[in-house]
Amino acid sequence: MVITNNDFEGQRKPRGYKVAPRNRKQLRVVASDCLALLQKEGCFKKGGSFLDTSHLLENLLFRADYQLHIVDERELTETAAFTIPEKGLLVIRSDVYDGLSEDDAFARYTVVHEFSHIVLNHAITLHRGEILGNHEWWEDSEWQANNLAAEILMPVEVIKELGAKPILIQSECGVSSRAATNRIENLRKEGLL
Repeated sequence: MVITNNDFEGQRKPRGYKVAPRNRKQLRVVASDCLALLQKEGCFKKGGSFLDTSHLLENLLFRADYQLHIVDERELTETAAFTIPEKGLLVIRSDVYDGLSEDDAFARYTVVHEFSHIVLNHAITLHRGEILGNHEWWEDSEWQANNLAAEILMPVEVIKELGAKPILIQSECGVSSRAATNRIENLRKEGLL
């Protein structure tokens, strides 16, 4: 599932499932490993900071034995995509998939968000008596996937090089204005900018 806002703390309750806790610093370490792998696999274009999400989706995940199912927009109305890591399955709406060929920011973010669920091995496990959303933010599958996606699409070093200017981040990293602005705000909260 993709939620477009990187900064969930303004909401009352987490929206995803409870998973093993990871904070932003820990997710940054995971992102570093992912970025090294993605670089090695040739997933970057435009001088090295623009992630080729089509290559990630159609080559890297394919070689990792993930099945990609593209479904009509009418079949998937509640979300743009979802992943079931334990089944090696990624389901994505056709309009989102088509948007990748145009480097659409939402489509790109969606793919990296779902890739993040895979990397973090977010299996849906329901615990008896567990109330959805009754956990801390850093234990939330959606919060973690959004933060890891931001780390992968907009690495701290790139943000610093671009002077934390949203318009430059949008262009260089292929993200939306909102994603760029949220990323800058979150990095400032952490004292990294």
